[in-house]
Amino acid sequence: MKLKLVKSVLQVLVILIILLIAVSTLRNPHEPFYASDHEFIYSKGDAPDKVRLEVVQQLKKFQAGYEAREISQVEDFTEQLFSRANILVLGTMPKEIFVGHSEATELVYQDWASWGDCKFLVDSAHVSSYGEVAWISTIGYVEFDLSRFLVMPLRLTGILVKEDGSWRFRQVQYQFDLDLSFLILLIMVLVVLLAVSFAVFFFRAVSAVIQFKRA
Repeated sequence: MKLKLVKSVLQVLVILIILLIAVSTLRNPHEPFYASDHEFIYSKGDAPDKVRLEVVQQLKKFQAGYEAREISQVEDFTEQLFSRANILVLGTMPKEIFVGHSEATELVYQDWASWGDCKFLVDSAHVSSYGEVAWISTIGYVEFDLSRFLVMPLRLTGILVKEDGSWRFRQVQYQFDLDLSFLILLIMVLVVLLAVSFAVFFFRAVSAVIQFKRA
């Protein structure tokens, strides 16, 4: 009876450890930055003030679109913010590769329709430029429609070019900004548990064979 109680306690502890590690992986590392739009997590960048102002204005339109999520405005949104030449958008998942204006529009449509509410720190974005090319980096998060308790940190990077007097994205990448070291720790814990389980299984199997032969 005592042995069964000890095994039950150990199982509960293992589950708690795995849950703790999994939750730590989803922890948002950017919480301190959300309180201020003027702390540059990636530095301010070297763009001249005029270029920075113009790019940040476009980023604010980008943010406004992802806040409002008006499906009927998707095409107007991408028309104003995305280049029509060689646009490449990379989503958070490995196979989310969208090439061309129509595919980029489809990604935005999917995001607005079913992904979640996104918040990006646009005023404190890193903005650098060279001639009529600019590149940006900033952080944010997505609060999923699936559950308001599921909030994931994001990293947004992009390259913009000036077309017809307006800055437009030529490349955009959305990325979950997670600390995967905890995931590696979780994998190690599971590998150890698997090894222990296999050893116990092997020991019991050998014991059963020996008992069978003796019988």
